[in-house]
Amino acid sequence: MDQQDHNRTRVLALDTSTSALTAALLEGGALVDERHSQAERNHSIKLLPTLQSLMADNGWSGKSTDLVAVGVGPGSYTGVRIAVTAGKTMAWAWDKPVIGVSSLEALALSGLQQAEQDGAAAGRVGRILVYPLMDARRGQVYTAPFACNGSGAEALTDGVERHGDDGIRLFSLVAEEASRALEADADAEGADHPHAAAAVWFVGDTGAQQEALDGLQTQWGERIRVIPCGMEARWIGRLGLRAYAAGRRTDTHRLEPNYTQLAEAEAKLLAKERADRRQQ
Repeated sequence: MDQQDHNRTRVLALDTSTSALTAALLEGGALVDERHSQAERNHSIKLLPTLQSLMADNGWSGKSTDLVAVGVGPGSYTGVRIAVTAGKTMAWAWDKPVIGVSSLEALALSGLQQAEQDGAAAGRVGRILVYPLMDARRGQVYTAPFACNGSGAEALTDGVERHGDDGIRLFSLVAEEASRALEADADAEGADHPHAAAAVWFVGDTGAQQEALDGLQTQWGERIRVIPCGMEARWIGRLGLRAYAAGRRTDTHRLEPNYTQLAEAEAKLLAKERADRRQQ
């Protein structure tokens, strides 16, 4: 498929890695329609009806869809599994390709877009280090560092550079890392350090870390920005389309969630399910 064809690619995107259920339809990267639901415990009940109404309202069908893009996490074990299972099932039933993308990268882009809408991005100078946050409890977060040098939908997708793997980390260590990045940028000898940043933005589910974030803002002032936002499936779709256009393909049956390190209760649940399957 050439670039002109990709400009017409119809993408169904979905993510349930957070408390938000979000789904979107895109054509060539342009948003057609998007739906959101804040009911984490009901994702398994609401996802398929949401997808069905979204597609029906816009005259889409499985046949007319070219690509399924799904957020593979990290995040809630149950939530991530719901979206990945649904994405794989639809791709298999429709005989369409499926692409799994990082939910954290999509959340970072959602936060950057929110910052632009709020005017927080106006007049920014230098590289911004962006940490998307999902609460993982016990002082931990799902996160990864990204550096941003662009603005606007296309520039955001292409202008965000990953600086670390998705994972679960103590937020106290993330805060220390952010401070070192700001210190390196202020140091004439450290300004060329790959992790140096003129500012650090924390986006996404920031509420659980508010006390620590307040401390960082007291220390660094406006160089620390806190931007609460939810996941938007449009970014799942755009990241999936970019990967698809670059020739990346995912075997439908091999697409797996990115669970990272599981919480104790979730680890026990997963072990029990595996034991039950072995007994069947």
